[in-house]
Amino acid sequence: MTRLQLRAISDQFDPPRLEQRVCDAVLEQAEQHPDRPAVICGGDTLSYGELVTSASTLARTVSRDGPHAGPRRIGILSHRTLATVTQALGVWLSGRSFVFLDPKAPEATARHIRSSSGVFAVLDPLTGRQRAYPRESADPMPVPVPDDEAYVLFTSGTSGRPKGVSVSQENLAVSNAARLAVYEGFGTPVFLLLSPFHFDSSVAGVWGTLAAGGTLVVAGEEERRSPEALVALVARHKVTHTLTVPSFYAELLHTVRENEPLARDLASLRLVVCAGESLSRSVIDQHFALLPAVSLGNEYGPTECTVWSTYRVYDKPAEPSIGRAVPGTTVHLLDQRLREVPQGAVGQIAISGRSVTRGYVADERETRTKFVDMATGTGPTVRVYLTGDLGRWSQQGELEFVGRLDNEVKIRGVRVHLETIEEALTAHPGINSAAVAHDPDTSTCYAFVVKEAGTAADAQVDAASVRRFVTETLGGAVVPDRILFTDSLPRSAHDKIDRAALLVTARTATAEAAPATAVGADDALARRVAQAWEQILGVPVREGESGTFFDLGGNSLTILKLTRALGKIAGRPVGVKQVYRCGTIPQQVDLLTRS
Repeated sequence: MTRLQLRAISDQFDPPRLEQRVCDAVLEQAEQHPDRPAVICGGDTLSYGELVTSASTLARTVSRDGPHAGPRRIGILSHRTLATVTQALGVWLSGRSFVFLDPKAPEATARHIRSSSGVFAVLDPLTGRQRAYPRESADPMPVPVPDDEAYVLFTSGTSGRPKGVSVSQENLAVSNAARLAVYEGFGTPVFLLLSPFHFDSSVAGVWGTLAAGGTLVVAGEEERRSPEALVALVARHKVTHTLTVPSFYAELLHTVRENEPLARDLASLRLVVCAGESLSRSVIDQHFALLPAVSLGNEYGPTECTVWSTYRVYDKPAEPSIGRAVPGTTVHLLDQRLREVPQGAVGQIAISGRSVTRGYVADERETRTKFVDMATGTGPTVRVYLTGDLGRWSQQGELEFVGRLDNEVKIRGVRVHLETIEEALTAHPGINSAAVAHDPDTSTCYAFVVKEAGTAADAQVDAASVRRFVTETLGGAVVPDRILFTDSLPRSAHDKIDRAALLVTARTATAEAAPATAVGADDALARRVAQAWEQILGVPVREGESGTFFDLGGNSLTILKLTRALGKIAGRPVGVKQVYRCGTIPQQVDLLTRS
């Protein structure tokens, strides 16, 4: 489908009165195609008929006291199972809304989400059990407004506390109708779901697929981390659509490029969508070099506007942009006084339209700050969401992402303020001060740490302990990639942290990282493994290093690079799952020497 065809769809789109909820569209698909596969996960498959039957049974169970009696929100642990989809649909059919809960979230975060959203029960898809939670707050119980809330999705919490976005059935219906219109030319989807259910990008995959009568393929927890496993899933199920963050897609393309026969296993793909991070020209070029017949989409949009607000579809290499507004949505670029800026000028991106949500649960102040009425100059005021992102219209009428108004960044697709990470770092016993810098070119987050004077032992505030502390405080998704210890932090003439100077220091430290010292001096294989660690992590590896790859800054993306490097050393493929389980250098040496 060409860009002109997509533009025509967008220009002609006029959202009808969407009285039909997305869950009702799924019910219609079940009536028309009861035996068609709806959801696949591992070796298990649910047909549309089975999906609706199971969901209806659950709906009757949770509706025994009446569909609108008492609290309406039900939590669902977002395990990657068939039952997770069934439970979400069942909650809708009961007249309630759901809140996906990250089963790996720190307990303090999970408790805040349960309390602020007012969920009265949590369903566990793994066990089928339901657990009730008493009220932990004296604040009034959040009461959904009457226009049928579909779900509450919690953002990563840039201020340190996750914020719950209340999405109505109308918001979802409008957003989903736009998705079906834009991508209609790519056929009925067989969609490979990589996003966690508690990320808003999963909404696009799950409900966009099921409302269209397609098949949702849920990658398992270990599968979604392994490019080879994902390629195998695409081949096995003839996957046509998928969505992922650009940084992970770059790793998948790298894997395919090093083993070009894998590209044949991707022959069923028609559309790959990137979202959640800035899409670079290098990823665009890599995509079309390997998959020239597959369209590449780039989507932009905050959770507060129901998943997406702008899109661009590429059918050949071109410069990155976040495109144009999705059907039914309007994008405004505003100055500090909320006036439209002239063509070509930089302004804050603001979104209006029926996919803009009602705001945050239990946080009226933040809702009033971010959701505001704006005078258009040509008619009545419109309600807009202020994204905090900066953009500029190109001469071609496409939106270019310029940056942020503040120090909010995305780390592995999760929004967070740099100051939030800094606060977590300085709360660590033995740390005097800390500053964080983010390199947008490499999507690398650096933390600079100044220890307290007189710290008894380095082990008390080493990189591993710092990572564990931040994980326990904020969750693993926003742990900095590099922990660098320093005697002081650079400051500007106004006595503020000089993040530009920090970034220069970080890049220099990475470029000048010492070559691997002899880890097990007589063991050539151990030296090669250590050297691979240094090249990937950009930090020196001490002699006799006993920590794990993750202790030194490894994450779900860099471990893919390590897996490839270890495969080259061994002269044979090495599985990501094996490397996850063998975290230390001695364990990896043992892994490489096995027959």
